[in-house]
Amino acid sequence: MLLTKHLIDTELATTAKEKFYDSLDEEKLRTSSKIRDYHETIRLYMRRMTCGDMVSLTELSKQYSEESPAYVIQSWMRSRNTVEFLRQWENDMNKEFDDSVSEELIRQAHTTSLTITPSLWIRRTHAVGMYVKQGKGGGVSAYPEIAADFHLWLDPKTRLTIVRLHNRSPEGVH
Repeated sequence: MLLTKHLIDTELATTAKEKFYDSLDEEKLRTSSKIRDYHETIRLYMRRMTCGDMVSLTELSKQYSEESPAYVIQSWMRSRNTVEFLRQWENDMNKEFDDSVSEELIRQAHTTSLTITPSLWIRRTHAVGMYVKQGKGGGVSAYPEIAADFHLWLDPKTRLTIVRLHNRSPEGVH
Protein backbone atom coordinates (compact mmCIF):
# COMPACT_ATOMS: atom_id res chain seq x y z
CA MET A 1 0.00 0.00 0.00
CA LEU A 2 2.76 2.47 0.90
CA LEU A 3 4.51 1.55 -2.35
CA THR A 4 1.40 2.12 -4.46
CA LYS A 5 0.82 5.51 -2.80
CA HIS A 6 4.49 6.37 -3.44
CA LEU A 7 5.03 7.08 0.26
CA ILE A 8 8.10 4.80 0.21
CA ASP A 9 10.23 3.35 -2.57
CA THR A 10 10.97 -0.33 -3.31
CA GLU A 11 14.41 -0.21 -1.72
CA LEU A 12 13.04 1.15 1.57
CA ALA A 13 10.23 -1.42 1.54
CA THR A 14 12.68 -4.28 0.97
CA THR A 15 15.04 -3.01 3.66
CA ALA A 16 12.18 -2.51 6.10
CA LYS A 17 10.84 -6.00 5.39
CA GLU A 18 14.27 -7.57 5.95
CA LYS A 19 14.83 -5.62 9.17
CA PHE A 20 11.35 -6.53 10.31
CA TYR A 21 11.79 -10.26 9.83
CA ASP A 22 15.34 -10.22 11.18
CA SER A 23 14.34 -8.40 14.37
CA LEU A 24 10.85 -9.72 14.99
CA ASP A 25 10.47 -11.26 18.39
CA GLU A 26 6.81 -12.03 17.90
CA GLU A 27 5.96 -13.12 21.44
CA LYS A 28 7.64 -10.08 23.00
CA LEU A 29 5.77 -7.74 20.65
CA ARG A 30 2.45 -9.42 21.33
CA THR A 31 2.95 -9.15 25.08
CA SER A 32 4.30 -5.60 25.26
CA SER A 33 2.05 -3.97 22.65
CA LYS A 34 -1.00 -6.24 22.99
CA ILE A 35 -0.95 -6.91 19.26
CA ARG A 36 -3.62 -9.38 18.17
CA ASP A 37 -2.45 -10.61 14.76
CA TYR A 38 0.34 -10.57 12.18
CA HIS A 39 -1.30 -7.89 10.04
CA GLU A 40 -1.49 -5.54 13.01
CA THR A 41 2.17 -6.29 13.84
CA ILE A 42 3.26 -5.41 10.31
CA ARG A 43 1.09 -2.25 10.23
CA LEU A 44 2.59 -1.09 13.54
CA TYR A 45 6.13 -1.70 12.31
CA MET A 46 5.53 0.06 8.97
CA ARG A 47 3.90 3.01 10.74
CA ARG A 48 7.01 3.37 12.88
CA MET A 49 9.23 3.16 9.78
CA THR A 50 7.36 5.94 7.95
CA CYS A 51 7.00 8.37 10.84
CA GLY A 52 10.16 10.25 9.85
CA ASP A 53 8.18 12.72 7.71
CA MET A 54 5.56 13.30 10.35
CA VAL A 55 5.10 16.54 12.27
CA SER A 56 4.70 16.55 16.04
CA LEU A 57 1.24 17.78 16.98
CA THR A 58 2.37 17.64 20.59
CA GLU A 59 5.14 20.19 19.93
CA LEU A 60 2.76 22.45 18.01
CA SER A 61 0.23 22.33 20.84
CA LYS A 62 2.90 23.10 23.46
CA GLN A 63 3.15 26.57 21.89
CA TYR A 64 -0.40 27.13 23.12
CA SER A 65 -0.50 25.03 26.28
CA GLU A 66 2.78 23.80 27.78
CA GLU A 67 0.97 22.05 30.65
CA SER A 68 -1.57 20.01 28.70
CA PRO A 69 -0.74 19.55 25.00
CA ALA A 70 -2.74 16.30 24.88
CA TYR A 71 -5.87 18.19 25.92
CA VAL A 72 -5.34 20.66 23.05
CA ILE A 73 -5.15 17.77 20.57
CA GLN A 74 -8.27 16.17 22.06
CA SER A 75 -10.09 19.52 21.77
CA TRP A 76 -9.20 19.67 18.07
CA MET A 77 -10.54 16.14 17.62
CA ARG A 78 -13.87 17.07 19.24
CA SER A 79 -14.82 19.01 16.12
CA ARG A 80 -16.90 17.11 13.60
CA ASN A 81 -15.04 19.00 10.84
CA THR A 82 -11.72 17.70 12.15
CA VAL A 83 -12.89 14.11 12.27
CA GLU A 84 -14.44 14.42 8.80
CA PHE A 85 -11.13 15.87 7.53
CA LEU A 86 -9.22 12.94 9.07
CA ARG A 87 -11.76 10.53 7.60
CA GLN A 88 -11.36 12.03 4.11
CA TRP A 89 -7.54 11.93 4.38
CA GLU A 90 -7.60 8.28 5.48
CA ASN A 91 -10.06 7.31 2.74
CA ASP A 92 -7.76 8.94 0.16
CA MET A 93 -4.50 7.52 1.53
CA ASN A 94 -5.24 4.30 3.40
CA LYS A 95 -7.02 1.32 1.86
CA GLU A 96 -7.05 -0.43 5.27
CA PHE A 97 -9.05 2.42 6.85
CA ASP A 98 -12.34 1.24 8.34
CA ASP A 99 -14.77 3.94 7.25
CA SER A 100 -17.78 2.26 8.84
CA VAL A 101 -16.07 2.39 12.25
CA SER A 102 -15.20 6.06 11.72
CA GLU A 103 -18.83 6.78 10.90
CA GLU A 104 -19.92 5.01 14.09
CA LEU A 105 -17.34 6.93 16.17
CA ILE A 106 -18.57 10.23 14.77
CA ARG A 107 -22.16 9.29 15.60
CA GLN A 108 -21.23 8.16 19.12
CA ALA A 109 -19.19 11.28 19.79
CA HIS A 110 -22.21 13.47 19.11
CA THR A 111 -24.77 11.40 21.01
CA THR A 112 -22.74 10.29 24.05
CA SER A 113 -19.85 11.50 26.15
CA LEU A 114 -17.33 9.63 24.01
CA THR A 115 -14.14 11.61 23.43
CA ILE A 116 -12.27 10.67 20.28
CA THR A 117 -8.56 10.65 21.05
CA PRO A 118 -5.76 9.99 18.57
CA SER A 119 -5.16 6.56 20.15
CA LEU A 120 -8.82 5.61 19.93
CA TRP A 121 -9.05 6.86 16.33
CA ILE A 122 -5.97 4.89 15.25
CA ARG A 123 -6.85 1.70 17.11
CA ARG A 124 -10.49 1.50 16.03
CA THR A 125 -10.24 2.71 12.41
CA HIS A 126 -6.74 1.47 11.47
CA ALA A 127 -5.79 5.07 10.64
CA VAL A 128 -2.22 5.76 9.52
CA GLY A 129 -2.28 9.56 9.29
CA MET A 130 -1.36 9.97 12.93
CA TYR A 131 1.00 8.08 15.20
CA VAL A 132 0.99 8.01 19.01
CA LYS A 133 4.09 7.21 20.98
CA GLN A 134 3.55 6.56 24.67
CA GLY A 135 5.97 7.36 27.49
CA LYS A 136 8.92 9.72 27.82
CA GLY A 137 9.62 11.55 24.59
CA GLY A 138 6.26 10.45 23.30
CA GLY A 139 3.40 12.37 21.80
CA VAL A 140 1.22 12.58 18.73
CA SER A 141 2.67 12.99 15.24
CA ALA A 142 0.84 13.36 11.94
CA TYR A 143 1.49 13.62 8.24
CA PRO A 144 2.07 17.21 7.05
CA GLU A 145 -1.45 17.73 5.63
CA ILE A 146 -3.03 16.70 8.92
CA ALA A 147 -0.52 18.79 10.89
CA ALA A 148 -1.37 21.79 8.68
CA ASP A 149 -5.07 21.40 9.52
CA PHE A 150 -4.20 21.22 13.21
CA HIS A 151 -1.97 24.30 12.94
CA LEU A 152 -4.71 26.27 11.18
CA TRP A 153 -7.14 25.28 13.93
CA LEU A 154 -4.64 26.47 16.55
CA ASP A 155 -3.85 29.77 14.85
CA PRO A 156 -6.79 31.78 13.45
CA LYS A 157 -4.44 34.49 12.15
CA THR A 158 -2.64 31.97 9.93
CA ARG A 159 -6.00 30.56 8.81
CA LEU A 160 -7.17 34.04 7.77
CA THR A 161 -3.92 34.62 5.88
CA ILE A 162 -4.41 31.36 3.95
CA VAL A 163 -8.03 32.25 3.11
CA ARG A 164 -6.95 35.69 1.88
CA LEU A 165 -4.17 34.17 -0.25
CA HIS A 166 -6.62 31.69 -1.72
CA ASN A 167 -9.12 34.44 -2.54
CA ARG A 168 -6.42 36.44 -4.36
CA SER A 169 -5.40 33.48 -6.54
CA PRO A 170 -7.12 32.95 -9.91
CA GLU A 171 -8.52 29.62 -8.66
CA GLY A 172 -9.96 31.28 -5.52
CA VAL A 173 -11.99 33.95 -7.34
CA HIS A 174 -15.40 32.80 -8.58
